[in-house]
Amino acid sequence: MNAPDARAVRLVLDTSAVAAWVRESLAVGELLAEVDDEHGAVIVPLACLVEVAHVTPHPERLDLLIAHPAVFLLSDDPDDWRPLAATRTIVGRADLASAAWFSLDLKVDVMTRDARWYSGVAGGRRVLEFDDDDKPAE
Repeated sequence: MNAPDARAVRLVLDTSAVAAWVRESLAVGELLAEVDDEHGAVIVPLACLVEVAHVTPHPERLDLLIAHPAVFLLSDDPDDWRPLAATRTIVGRADLASAAWFSLDLKVDVMTRDARWYSGVAGGRRVLEFDDDDKPAE
């Protein structure tokens, strides 16, 4: 995997966006393609990937996601444990805290199906909500 700084980071996918990718969401897939077309990068926090891997019946889709040229799988920096703990208090889950912290640190939006989860983070301004009802064409 290339270093994320080889591309400009444009977005962070949270657990719901990763899960939507597994379900072949058009919203997530199209945005990922747009970011790649612009030679941008999308961050997938390790904690979000682990949460989806725990419940998905399609782990091969996760392999496709992390192999995508625009996707960079990152884990939290151990030195960030205090701000992550504080963010977890706000959002209620460690995986969402990781996504929120990457979003804040990198100054990009976090893609999620429910913007309310992040309403207490940066006044809810670092969120790109998607419609989770889209289905792939058959």
